[in-house]
Amino acid sequence: METTLETNTNIAPLLKKKQFAWLLIITSAILMSIDNFLKMPMLIGGWHIVMYILLLMPLIYLAWKKELKNRYTKWFIPFLLVMIVDMFYYNNEMVQFFLPVIFYFMIGLLTITSMHTVQNLYQTLLPKFSLRLRAILYVKEFLEGIITYKTDKTLYSRIGIALLITVPFLGVFMALLTEADSYYSNTMKNLFTFNTDIELYYFITMPLYFFIYLFVFIYGFSNQALRVEQSETKKLDFLIVGIFLSMINLLFATFVVMQIPFLTHSNFSLQGMNIADFAREGFFQLMMVMGLVSLIFLFILRRYKDEKGIQYMLIGLLFQSIIMGFVSLKKMHLYQSIKGATVLRYYVEWFDYFLLIVLMLGIIFLIRKYSFTKLLNVITLLGIISFTIIVSLNIDAMVAEHNIKKFKNTPKTLDKTALSSLSIDALPIIKKYKIILPEHNDVHNWYEDYNRVNCNTFKTYHYGYCSILKKYGK
Repeated sequence: METTLETNTNIAPLLKKKQFAWLLIITSAILMSIDNFLKMPMLIGGWHIVMYILLLMPLIYLAWKKELKNRYTKWFIPFLLVMIVDMFYYNNEMVQFFLPVIFYFMIGLLTITSMHTVQNLYQTLLPKFSLRLRAILYVKEFLEGIITYKTDKTLYSRIGIALLITVPFLGVFMALLTEADSYYSNTMKNLFTFNTDIELYYFITMPLYFFIYLFVFIYGFSNQALRVEQSETKKLDFLIVGIFLSMINLLFATFVVMQIPFLTHSNFSLQGMNIADFAREGFFQLMMVMGLVSLIFLFILRRYKDEKGIQYMLIGLLFQSIIMGFVSLKKMHLYQSIKGATVLRYYVEWFDYFLLIVLMLGIIFLIRKYSFTKLLNVITLLGIISFTIIVSLNIDAMVAEHNIKKFKNTPKTLDKTALSSLSIDALPIIKKYKIILPEHNDVHNWYEDYNRVNCNTFKTYHYGYCSILKKYGK
């Protein structure tokens, strides 16, 4: 059983270290300012990247200082940095709309589990809340500790004097330098374009955002827990599990036998069905079957005690599910050969590959008698690597190139409206093959629909979008 360290209302000693405490305060204040005053566009811009890097800074700092109790937390930091680069480089819907949400979720998760003493990688993604949620109490105690921190009594007066001397000179030099070079002047104006219209709701949102960011940091880094692997589990009833697995294996066998002709290219009959309809049906359902089998396998493996009968039936179940996975993939490839590729079809295909690998790993772990926790660790690592690779691919360019090559001999059948619905990432491929898109297209407008009409403003600047726009123009 997992056990929790004895805790009280006091925050972790780590948060009372002056340097780290001020890092959290400054980080929360900057995040609050960006959220309140910059009115960020929906899609990724310059200040978004600043926010994401700031959110990572406390974890990077603790990893650098070797103060993370969870030894696996630092493993995730490189993947999150790659995701930040992807968000600033690609324009597809996955990266622009879904990846930011996943990134925030991962930051929160890693912060909450960063001070857990864990034995396995997968525990990093399964948070345990060892502290009660006393938000106001934790923030109050943290701020009181910083304010009453013993330090040089003349420190604040000396800082005030330094600012009184420095600020006027900064103003003078800034005015002179902006007058000396118009490019520098425009750059500084764009970089620090703030909304100065202070409205009433800012007096509510400013302290609220600051409080939320600071509380997540304080709670996460105070959430210490000792997480011990549960070594003993209750043995499953062999009769119940045996009947369950036997019946499912029998059902799967009836389906798999009927798919052999399709897989082997031997005489299989469509029975009057259109080949496109035949190819389209089934791959979503078969993928769902594979996912359910994976969950069933993990549940049984958790209480598996090397029973030979269960081992053989599980291997049979996994093997038949793998055959279904190949049927699903073949149908997907057949459908793409007829209708062409789409972003969704690629994602479904790649998820199918992931499930196939998980099922194959299950058979290997059963035969080699590796532990259940090792399998979860491998699946977790495989999942984060696979997801990072997928979001690092130029999916829209891949779809465009696949379809253009496929229909190059029959250009009239090329769906140019579908090409127009892709992001600007596909434009280099479209230009490469000299495809002319219809001017009356109402599906998408690369240059206006993405709120990136001004690449000279840091707030809306996106490297991937603006570099393509600069190369090809409007």
